[in-house]
Amino acid sequence: GPPPPHPVGAMAVQKAYRQAARRPRAVLLAAAAAAALAGCSLTRGSVGAGAAEDAVTQPLAPVAFLGNDAAGVIPTVKAAFPGAMKGSAVMSKLLSAVKPYGLKKRNTIYGQSVCSDEINSDPGHLTTLMTRYYGRTFPLGGIGGAPYVGRTGFMAFSHHVPDNGNVLIVFGPHIGFSPEGEPGKFLRTGQAALSTSCGAVIAAYSQITSGARIPDDTQDIEQTWLRNQLKPHGPELAESSNTMVDLVMKAYKEVEKEVLDIVNTDFGPGHLVLLGGIQINMPYPMPGYFKPLHFSVRSKAMKPKDLMHAFR
Repeated sequence: GPPPPHPVGAMAVQKAYRQAARRPRAVLLAAAAAAALAGCSLTRGSVGAGAAEDAVTQPLAPVAFLGNDAAGVIPTVKAAFPGAMKGSAVMSKLLSAVKPYGLKKRNTIYGQSVCSDEINSDPGHLTTLMTRYYGRTFPLGGIGGAPYVGRTGFMAFSHHVPDNGNVLIVFGPHIGFSPEGEPGKFLRTGQAALSTSCGAVIAAYSQITSGARIPDDTQDIEQTWLRNQLKPHGPELAESSNTMVDLVMKAYKEVEKEVLDIVNTDFGPGHLVLLGGIQINMPYPMPGYFKPLHFSVRSKAMKPKDLMHAFR
Protein backbone atom coordinates (compact mmCIF):
# COMPACT_ATOMS: atom_id res chain seq x y z
CA GLY A 1 0.00 0.00 0.00
CA PRO A 2 1.03 3.69 -0.20
CA PRO A 3 3.27 5.11 2.53
CA PRO A 4 1.55 6.99 5.35
CA PRO A 5 1.03 10.67 4.57
CA HIS A 6 3.50 13.20 5.91
CA PRO A 7 1.78 14.70 8.99
CA VAL A 8 2.45 18.30 7.93
CA GLY A 9 1.18 17.60 4.42
CA ALA A 10 -1.93 15.87 5.75
CA MET A 11 -2.77 18.79 8.02
CA ALA A 12 -2.27 21.21 5.15
CA VAL A 13 -4.58 19.27 2.87
CA GLN A 14 -7.21 19.03 5.60
CA LYS A 15 -7.00 22.78 6.10
CA ALA A 16 -7.27 23.35 2.36
CA TYR A 17 -10.29 21.08 2.28
CA ARG A 18 -12.02 23.09 5.02
CA GLN A 19 -11.31 26.31 3.12
CA ALA A 20 -12.58 24.79 -0.11
CA ALA A 21 -15.85 23.85 1.54
CA ARG A 22 -16.69 27.54 1.53
CA ARG A 23 -16.15 27.72 -2.23
CA PRO A 24 -18.44 26.55 -5.04
CA ARG A 25 -15.73 24.18 -6.38
CA ALA A 26 -15.27 22.35 -3.07
CA VAL A 27 -15.46 18.95 -4.74
CA LEU A 28 -12.20 19.71 -6.55
CA LEU A 29 -10.23 20.00 -3.35
CA ALA A 30 -11.94 16.93 -1.97
CA ALA A 31 -10.36 14.98 -4.80
CA ALA A 32 -7.11 16.82 -4.15
CA ALA A 33 -7.17 15.88 -0.49
CA ALA A 34 -7.81 12.23 -1.27
CA ALA A 35 -4.97 12.15 -3.76
CA ALA A 36 -2.61 13.95 -1.42
CA LEU A 37 -3.39 11.63 1.45
CA ALA A 38 -2.66 8.71 -0.88
CA GLY A 39 0.93 9.81 -1.11
CA CYS A 40 1.28 13.21 -2.78
CA SER A 41 3.85 15.24 -0.87
CA LEU A 42 3.42 18.83 0.14
CA THR A 43 6.52 20.68 1.24
CA ARG A 44 7.08 23.89 3.06
CA GLY A 45 9.49 26.30 1.36
CA SER A 46 11.29 29.37 2.58
CA VAL A 47 12.02 32.66 0.90
CA GLY A 48 14.96 34.96 1.35
CA ALA A 49 17.34 32.57 3.08
CA GLY A 50 19.89 34.30 5.27
CA ALA A 51 19.20 36.50 8.25
CA ALA A 52 16.29 35.35 10.36
CA GLU A 53 14.39 38.56 9.76
CA ASP A 54 14.50 37.94 6.01
CA ALA A 55 13.11 34.41 6.21
CA VAL A 56 9.57 33.96 4.93
CA THR A 57 7.60 30.77 5.37
CA GLN A 58 5.23 30.15 2.50
CA PRO A 59 1.84 28.58 3.11
CA LEU A 60 1.42 25.04 1.86
CA ALA A 61 -0.43 25.05 -1.44
CA PRO A 62 -3.23 22.52 -1.90
CA VAL A 63 -2.88 20.02 -4.72
CA ALA A 64 -5.68 20.60 -7.21
CA PHE A 65 -7.23 18.26 -9.73
CA LEU A 66 -9.44 20.48 -11.85
CA GLY A 67 -10.63 17.97 -14.43
CA ASN A 68 -9.62 17.48 -18.04
CA ASP A 69 -10.76 20.92 -19.20
CA ALA A 70 -8.67 22.74 -16.60
CA ALA A 71 -5.64 20.46 -16.73
CA GLY A 72 -4.17 22.64 -19.46
CA VAL A 73 -4.54 25.99 -17.69
CA ILE A 74 -0.92 26.25 -16.55
CA PRO A 75 0.55 25.44 -20.00
CA THR A 76 -1.97 27.86 -21.52
CA VAL A 77 -0.89 30.62 -19.14
CA LYS A 78 2.80 29.97 -19.73
CA ALA A 79 2.27 29.98 -23.49
CA ALA A 80 0.49 33.34 -23.27
CA PHE A 81 2.96 34.76 -20.74
CA PRO A 82 6.36 33.04 -21.09
CA GLY A 83 8.29 33.30 -17.85
CA ALA A 84 5.19 33.56 -15.66
CA MET A 85 5.61 31.81 -12.32
CA LYS A 86 3.94 31.41 -8.96
CA GLY A 87 3.89 34.49 -6.79
CA SER A 88 5.99 32.73 -4.15
CA ALA A 89 8.72 31.97 -6.72
CA VAL A 90 8.77 35.59 -7.89
CA MET A 91 9.04 36.80 -4.30
CA SER A 92 11.93 34.46 -3.55
CA LYS A 93 13.89 35.65 -6.59
CA LEU A 94 13.08 39.30 -5.83
CA LEU A 95 14.30 39.14 -2.23
CA SER A 96 17.51 37.39 -3.27
CA ALA A 97 18.19 39.93 -6.02
CA VAL A 98 17.77 43.01 -3.81
CA LYS A 99 19.76 41.71 -0.84
CA PRO A 100 23.10 43.03 -2.23
CA TYR A 101 21.54 46.52 -2.22
CA GLY A 102 20.83 46.38 1.50
CA LEU A 103 17.06 45.88 1.40
CA LYS A 104 15.78 44.24 4.56
CA LYS A 105 12.37 43.95 6.11
CA ARG A 106 13.10 46.53 8.79
CA ASN A 107 14.57 49.21 6.47
CA THR A 108 12.19 49.00 3.51
CA ILE A 109 8.75 50.42 2.89
CA TYR A 110 6.53 48.50 0.47
CA GLY A 111 3.89 49.86 -1.88
CA GLN A 112 1.92 48.44 -4.79
CA SER A 113 0.08 49.78 -7.79
CA VAL A 114 -2.29 47.00 -8.74
CA CYS A 115 -5.98 46.86 -9.57
CA SER A 116 -8.45 47.29 -6.70
CA ASP A 117 -10.16 43.98 -7.62
CA GLU A 118 -10.43 41.91 -4.45
CA ILE A 119 -9.15 38.77 -6.17
CA ASN A 120 -5.73 40.41 -6.29
CA SER A 121 -5.55 39.93 -2.52
CA ASP A 122 -6.16 36.18 -2.74
CA PRO A 123 -3.65 33.96 -0.89
CA GLY A 124 -0.66 33.05 -3.04
CA HIS A 125 -0.58 36.22 -5.11
CA LEU A 126 2.76 38.02 -5.14
CA THR A 127 1.18 41.20 -3.79
CA THR A 128 -0.50 39.31 -0.94
CA LEU A 129 2.75 37.59 0.01
CA MET A 130 4.71 40.84 -0.16
CA THR A 131 2.17 42.64 2.01
CA ARG A 132 2.30 39.83 4.56
CA TYR A 133 6.11 39.88 4.55
CA TYR A 134 6.46 43.64 5.06
CA GLY A 135 3.44 43.82 7.34
CA ARG A 136 1.59 46.51 5.38
CA THR A 137 1.38 48.20 2.00
CA PHE A 138 0.82 51.67 0.62
CA PRO A 139 -1.83 51.36 -2.14
CA LEU A 140 -0.76 53.53 -5.06
CA GLY A 141 -3.10 52.08 -7.69
CA GLY A 142 -6.73 51.81 -8.65
CA ILE A 143 -8.73 49.96 -11.30
CA GLY A 144 -6.47 48.68 -14.04
CA GLY A 145 -3.39 48.98 -11.82
CA ALA A 146 -2.33 52.53 -12.73
CA PRO A 147 -0.80 54.71 -9.97
CA TYR A 148 -3.62 57.21 -9.69
CA VAL A 149 -2.10 58.70 -6.54
CA GLY A 150 0.29 60.52 -8.88
CA ARG A 151 3.42 62.42 -7.89
CA THR A 152 1.90 63.71 -4.66
CA GLY A 153 0.92 60.20 -3.59
CA PHE A 154 4.37 58.84 -4.38
CA MET A 155 5.99 61.70 -2.48
CA ALA A 156 3.84 60.98 0.57
CA PHE A 157 4.54 57.25 0.38
CA SER A 158 8.28 57.53 -0.21
CA HIS A 159 8.71 60.01 2.62
CA HIS A 160 7.36 57.39 5.04
CA VAL A 161 10.53 55.38 4.39
CA PRO A 162 12.61 54.38 7.44
CA ASP A 163 15.62 56.64 8.01
CA ASN A 164 18.21 55.94 5.29
CA GLY A 165 15.92 53.16 4.08
CA ASN A 166 14.58 51.83 0.82
CA VAL A 167 11.39 51.93 -1.24
CA LEU A 168 9.99 48.88 -3.05
CA ILE A 169 7.03 48.95 -5.44
CA VAL A 170 5.23 46.16 -7.31
CA PHE A 171 3.00 47.36 -10.14
CA GLY A 172 0.96 46.22 -13.10
CA PRO A 173 -2.49 45.22 -14.36
CA HIS A 174 -4.02 41.77 -13.98
CA ILE A 175 -5.77 39.16 -16.08
CA GLY A 176 -7.89 36.20 -15.03
CA PHE A 177 -8.14 32.74 -16.53
CA SER A 178 -11.23 30.56 -16.40
CA PRO A 179 -11.01 26.90 -15.33
CA GLU A 180 -11.08 26.07 -19.04
CA GLY A 181 -8.15 28.39 -19.73
CA GLU A 182 -10.02 31.32 -21.29
CA PRO A 183 -8.08 34.57 -20.76
CA GLY A 184 -9.94 37.59 -19.44
CA LYS A 185 -12.48 35.47 -17.54
CA PHE A 186 -12.58 34.36 -13.90
CA LEU A 187 -14.88 32.22 -11.77
CA ARG A 188 -15.32 34.14 -8.53
CA THR A 189 -16.18 32.64 -5.17
CA GLY A 190 -19.94 32.44 -4.72
CA GLN A 191 -20.75 33.02 -8.40
CA ALA A 192 -21.96 30.39 -10.86
CA ALA A 193 -21.05 32.35 -13.99
CA LEU A 194 -17.73 33.68 -15.23
CA SER A 195 -16.97 37.39 -14.99
CA THR A 196 -14.31 39.56 -16.61
CA SER A 197 -10.82 40.11 -15.20
CA CYS A 198 -9.63 42.80 -15.46
CA GLY A 199 -13.15 44.16 -15.82
CA ALA A 200 -12.02 47.80 -16.03
CA VAL A 201 -9.44 47.17 -18.75
CA ILE A 202 -11.87 45.05 -20.77
CA ALA A 203 -14.60 47.67 -20.33
CA ALA A 204 -12.20 50.34 -21.59
CA TYR A 205 -11.46 48.22 -24.66
CA SER A 206 -15.19 47.75 -25.32
CA GLN A 207 -15.73 51.49 -25.00
CA ILE A 208 -12.95 52.50 -27.39
CA THR A 209 -14.03 49.98 -30.02
CA SER A 210 -17.77 50.66 -29.76
CA GLY A 211 -17.72 53.65 -32.08
CA ALA A 212 -19.56 55.72 -29.48
CA ARG A 213 -18.16 59.00 -28.23
CA ILE A 214 -17.70 58.74 -24.48
CA PRO A 215 -16.81 62.06 -22.83
CA ASP A 216 -14.38 62.35 -19.95
CA ASP A 217 -16.16 62.02 -16.64
CA THR A 218 -14.88 63.65 -13.45
CA GLN A 219 -17.05 61.20 -11.52
CA ASP A 220 -15.25 58.30 -13.21
CA ILE A 221 -11.67 59.51 -13.45
CA GLU A 222 -9.91 56.15 -13.26
CA GLN A 223 -11.93 54.59 -16.08
CA THR A 224 -11.53 57.80 -18.07
CA TRP A 225 -7.74 57.52 -17.72
CA LEU A 226 -7.75 53.87 -18.79
CA ARG A 227 -9.94 54.59 -21.78
CA ASN A 228 -7.83 57.53 -22.94
CA GLN A 229 -4.54 55.63 -22.58
CA LEU A 230 -5.81 52.55 -24.40
CA LYS A 231 -7.64 54.42 -27.16
CA PRO A 232 -4.60 54.70 -29.50
CA HIS A 233 -4.23 50.92 -29.33
CA GLY A 234 -7.85 50.22 -30.30
CA PRO A 235 -7.35 49.53 -34.04
CA GLU A 236 -4.39 47.19 -33.42
CA LEU A 237 -6.22 45.31 -30.68
CA ALA A 238 -9.31 44.93 -32.85
CA GLU A 239 -7.17 42.99 -35.34
CA SER A 240 -5.53 40.80 -32.70
CA SER A 241 -6.06 37.05 -32.67
CA ASN A 242 -5.38 36.99 -28.92
CA THR A 243 -7.15 40.15 -27.84
CA MET A 244 -7.27 39.69 -24.06
CA VAL A 245 -3.57 38.86 -23.74
CA ASP A 246 -2.52 41.67 -26.07
CA LEU A 247 -4.87 44.06 -24.27
CA VAL A 248 -3.34 43.47 -20.84
CA MET A 249 0.14 43.86 -22.33
CA LYS A 250 -0.86 47.27 -23.75
CA ALA A 251 -2.35 48.19 -20.38
CA TYR A 252 0.91 47.17 -18.73
CA LYS A 253 2.97 49.50 -20.92
CA GLU A 254 0.70 52.42 -20.01
CA VAL A 255 0.91 51.60 -16.30
CA GLU A 256 4.69 51.22 -16.46
CA LYS A 257 5.07 54.57 -18.21
CA GLU A 258 2.98 56.27 -15.53
CA VAL A 259 4.93 54.65 -12.70
CA LEU A 260 8.27 55.70 -14.19
CA ASP A 261 6.93 59.23 -14.65
CA ILE A 262 5.95 59.73 -11.00
CA VAL A 263 8.78 58.05 -9.08
CA ASN A 264 12.01 59.66 -7.93
CA THR A 265 14.83 59.12 -5.45
CA ASP A 266 14.35 62.33 -3.48
CA PHE A 267 13.37 60.42 -0.34
CA GLY A 268 16.95 59.87 0.84
CA PRO A 269 20.11 57.87 0.18
CA GLY A 270 18.39 54.49 -0.02
CA HIS A 271 17.40 52.48 -3.08
CA LEU A 272 14.20 52.51 -5.10
CA VAL A 273 13.28 49.05 -6.42
CA LEU A 274 10.55 48.61 -9.03
CA LEU A 275 9.00 45.30 -10.07
CA GLY A 276 6.44 45.52 -12.83
CA GLY A 277 4.48 42.80 -14.56
CA ILE A 278 1.18 41.06 -15.12
CA GLN A 279 -0.63 39.62 -12.12
CA ILE A 280 -2.42 36.45 -13.26
CA ASN A 281 -5.53 35.27 -11.43
CA MET A 282 -5.51 31.48 -11.76
CA PRO A 283 -8.64 29.35 -11.31
CA TYR A 284 -9.28 28.40 -7.69
CA PRO A 285 -7.60 26.80 -5.86
CA MET A 286 -4.41 27.43 -7.85
CA PRO A 287 -2.07 30.11 -6.44
CA GLY A 288 -1.70 33.36 -8.32
CA TYR A 289 0.98 33.71 -10.98
CA PHE A 290 3.02 36.75 -12.01
CA LYS A 291 4.78 37.58 -15.27
CA PRO A 292 7.78 39.89 -14.56
CA LEU A 293 8.33 42.54 -17.21
CA HIS A 294 10.39 45.19 -15.39
CA PHE A 295 12.77 44.84 -12.46
CA SER A 296 15.15 47.66 -11.62
CA VAL A 297 17.02 49.36 -8.80
CA ARG A 298 18.23 52.96 -8.57
CA SER A 299 19.26 55.57 -6.02
CA LYS A 300 20.51 59.13 -5.86
CA ALA A 301 24.04 57.81 -6.27
CA MET A 302 23.25 55.11 -8.84
CA LYS A 303 21.63 55.17 -12.26
CA PRO A 304 18.81 52.67 -12.90
CA LYS A 305 20.11 49.12 -13.12
CA ASP A 306 18.20 46.32 -14.83
CA LEU A 307 17.69 43.27 -12.59
CA MET A 308 15.52 41.18 -14.93
CA HIS A 309 18.26 38.57 -15.11
CA ALA A 310 17.04 37.43 -11.68
CA PHE A 311 14.05 35.80 -13.37
CA ARG A 312 15.93 34.04 -16.15
